[in-house]
Amino acid sequence: MFRRGFHSGCAQLARTRYTKPKPKNTETRTKEHIRLPTQQTHHSNKLRITAPIPPSTANIVVPDDHPLWQFFADKKFMRRPEDLDTSSRPWTIPELRRKSFEDLHSLWYTCLKERNILARENHLVKNAAKSSRNDYEDISEKIRSTMWRIRHVLSERDWSFRRSRDVFDNSPELQTGFLQEFKQEFLAVDPSDDEHAFEMLTRFQEAVYGINEVIEDNVVDRKFVDGLKIVASLKLQRFESRSDKIKELISNVESENVISDVGEAFVVFTADNNITAIEEACDAIKELRDSDNKVSRYDELPTVRGYLKRLVAAAV
Repeated sequence: MFRRGFHSGCAQLARTRYTKPKPKNTETRTKEHIRLPTQQTHHSNKLRITAPIPPSTANIVVPDDHPLWQFFADKKFMRRPEDLDTSSRPWTIPELRRKSFEDLHSLWYTCLKERNILARENHLVKNAAKSSRNDYEDISEKIRSTMWRIRHVLSERDWSFRRSRDVFDNSPELQTGFLQEFKQEFLAVDPSDDEHAFEMLTRFQEAVYGINEVIEDNVVDRKFVDGLKIVASLKLQRFESRSDKIKELISNVESENVISDVGEAFVVFTADNNITAIEEACDAIKELRDSDNKVSRYDELPTVRGYLKRLVAAAV
């Protein structure tokens, strides 16, 4: 009896306001109790349907610096054939040979952008206007001839550079003479124009020793390591007359090459091209020498490879 009563009591206590049945509504429902339609209760009756706005370019605002404007000539949808320059000719190879690499680079991308514009306009003529005129395509072919000749001139220079580098690598006398000539020219640049001097040094180290400013693009070999020492020595000699600390470091070296240890050379090479950074590199070199921390010639290649891997990991 007790168990039965306890069971029924639990069921009653478990009932909530959600489980209990709702009492029947005894009140008589009238029209006042009927809910109004949603359209009348949630929206204003003053809304009116207006005519749709026809699509037009006047409704679109494009900023003047939008990159897609580069596919339009003078921000026009399409040029007329009469507006095209049909009297021009392609650049000749002798003319392009007199241009610098920066000029050829700029001219190449100017031609590329113009060909993109002409390709879009030619597509509209052929498909939208259903015309058979070839004015746009003819000019594009002239530009294509210029681009082909730019590649030809660059190929000539690359081939000449490879041949001259092979001759340079196989001629120690030529290397010595060229190094002395560059050293005099590099150190003779006015101290107020360090930026130009180190641009010269960057071109020199890449052309002669294959030392690239991009760490990942370098191949560590014997030529790379020897070039590292020479470049570091030139950087120290560049600031020798401006700092007693650098002058003292150089005066303790008897050899013509100021830096002979690759560890010391790497410290100077990775330092910024200013007097403060070079003096800090000199302090680091002094600590290396005081602790007799040197890299033997047999361990130079794996050591420099390890240095470069650390630099890449630090950059990442």
